[in-house]
Amino acid sequence: MLAQNQDSSFDGLTHATENILTHALWLAKQKEEMSKSEYRKFLKQHGWKNEDKRYLKVAAVFKHFKSEDLSQVEPATIFRLANNPKKYQSVIDQLQNLEEINQAVVRELIAQQRQPKEPEQKQVSIWRRTQDGRRYCQIPPIHETDEITGTTLQKMMDEEGLTAQRIVAEAVALRQAYKEGRLVLVEPESTDLSSEEEIFSEQQTDYDNIFVDLNLTNTTDSEVDVFEEKDEELSESGWTEEPEPEKDDNTVNYGEYAAAQFQQERSPVELLIETFQTANTWEPIREALLVGEDYKQQAWEALTPVEKKRIRELMPIEVKKLSASKQAGLIVDFKELREGVYQVRRTGNVLGEVVSASRLDAFLAQLRDISN
Repeated sequence: MLAQNQDSSFDGLTHATENILTHALWLAKQKEEMSKSEYRKFLKQHGWKNEDKRYLKVAAVFKHFKSEDLSQVEPATIFRLANNPKKYQSVIDQLQNLEEINQAVVRELIAQQRQPKEPEQKQVSIWRRTQDGRRYCQIPPIHETDEITGTTLQKMMDEEGLTAQRIVAEAVALRQAYKEGRLVLVEPESTDLSSEEEIFSEQQTDYDNIFVDLNLTNTTDSEVDVFEEKDEELSESGWTEEPEPEKDDNTVNYGEYAAAQFQQERSPVELLIETFQTANTWEPIREALLVGEDYKQQAWEALTPVEKKRIRELMPIEVKKLSASKQAGLIVDFKELREGVYQVRRTGNVLGEVVSASRLDAFLAQLRDISN
């Protein structure tokens, strides 16, 4: 008895679909035969206003079908096809060629005509804005299986005391220089040497030549020792400095003014000499050389052997390597642009190449291969 009721229910739905199609086609015919005012009055008599639009769409899409042809398709599917005729046009066209149409067939055709959407190619932007409208860049997260980028960046931050922003900025600048042809990519080669100092162990060279035109090999170790002994003797006798000159009345009255005037009247050479004599790290020396490059040889020659030795001890290993390479004729000149970044001019090149400290060994190794 239950099965009979179920069959009867589906039969009723079949009649519902036929009735919908029959009514839609009939309503479309009424609209075609009536004037606009008559059609509006006709709808009003039946309490309809805009309800006819759904059925007119059904009539427009299925006007070439008979009501009984689509009786096995449930009503919601009929309205779905009618409401999106452009989207389901291929389905509607295929239905016209079928001998039997039912719900399963229509559902399969709908599934077949679905085209997978191509992922939209969104242009990634790193730019963000603060609340006051200022723009800043934000690099998206970097996901890597080996985490090499993150671990390398963290190591640089820990060892060099730099921020991640500073390191990324330098990396971008180096990449841009490479794209513009101002930087040469050098493949590293294997070596049996275990330390940076051993790289130049075969070249018995003096690392003193850190400047472009300086010859710092004129002072021998014996001369330095003699100078240090004399310096110790002076220290023991109490004459570590020249005695202060006697002050006259003018010096007493105008001491502060005279000191200010002296500061202003000092030449670039004197300022560079003072930096050499007072610097405790390489950073102030590097900054002074960038400003007073034309006076560095004159300032260097004014230093004592002990002062020169002290500056050599402050010198970074990269600067020593570049100085040795210049003496060996591998490069013509070099300049320290900022900490760990150097502009190197090789023989035959007018423009310098930007080389970072991390790539310096490979760069110099390539020059040695070329020279050999």
